[in-house]
Amino acid sequence: MPLLTFAPLWDRLLSEGVVTITAPELAARAGATLKTTYWAVHKAKARKKLFSPTKGLYVLVPPEYRSWGVVPADWFIDDMMRHLGRAYYLAFLTAAARHGASHQASQLFQVVCDGKVGDRDIGGIRLRFYTASGIAARAVQGLTGPTGSLSVATPETCVLDLADRPEAGAGINVILEVLGGLDLDVEKLVEAARLRSRAAVRRCGWFLSRTHPDLKIDRLRELASPDTGDHTLLVSSGERRGSHDHGWGVVVNTLVEQAA
Repeated sequence: MPLLTFAPLWDRLLSEGVVTITAPELAARAGATLKTTYWAVHKAKARKKLFSPTKGLYVLVPPEYRSWGVVPADWFIDDMMRHLGRAYYLAFLTAAARHGASHQASQLFQVVCDGKVGDRDIGGIRLRFYTASGIAARAVQGLTGPTGSLSVATPETCVLDLADRPEAGAGINVILEVLGGLDLDVEKLVEAARLRSRAAVRRCGWFLSRTHPDLKIDRLRELASPDTGDHTLLVSSGERRGSHDHGWGVVVNTLVEQAA
C-alpha cells in the first residue's frame, strides 16, 4: 500500500483527539500491513510528526510542537504506563509542582511505579522512574492533565516520598523550599506515615519542623521514635558526621540554609 495513504492520517488522528496509538491500531486505521505501517512510522518520525517513548507505542506531535519533535511528558505518561502494565504516580518535585509548589531547578519528570522502568531522555524530556513496592496503598489523586487524567501523589505522599528518598529532591535546601509551598493535612500525613520506614518519618518530621512550624505533628514524632536506636542520616549517602537533632533523631550531615 502506498505510503501516501498515511500522509493525511497523522493530523486526522490529532483532530479526533488521539494522542497515543500502537502500530496495530495505526495499521487498522490506514488499512495497511504492519510492515508498511512501520515504514510509514519511520518516515513520520523523521518529519517529527510522532515519536516513541517506549516500544510499540507512538505519540503524535501536533504542528505547534514539531520544532521540538516531542510533546510534554504529561501528555503521554498515563498511556505509556498503561501500555507497560505498570501502576504509577507522579512523585517528588514533579508532584509538588502539580500542587503549586515548584522549584525552577527541577528539570526532571519523576514517576514512582510498581516495577522497573528504565530512565529515558526524549528530546528535552528527562523521564526518571523510581521503583517502590506497595504503591497501591499510597495516597494519590487523579488530576486533569492536558490530554486526560494523571495519577499524582497527594501532598502528604509527596512529603513522605521526599523524606524516603531525599536524593530525588535535588538537595535538602530545594526540598525545604518546595515543601514550604505545600498545604498539608496532619491526619492524612500521620496515617500515610504509618506505612513508611522510621528513617522516612524522622526526616519528614525534621523537614516539617522547619517548613511548617505551626503544624501539630506530635503524633508524627511518636512514630519517629527519635530515642530508639541510631540517629538517621538526613542525607543517606553522606558521611555520618554533623549536628544531631535529638527531637527527631536525625543527623544533619549537610549544610542547610536558614528557613525563611
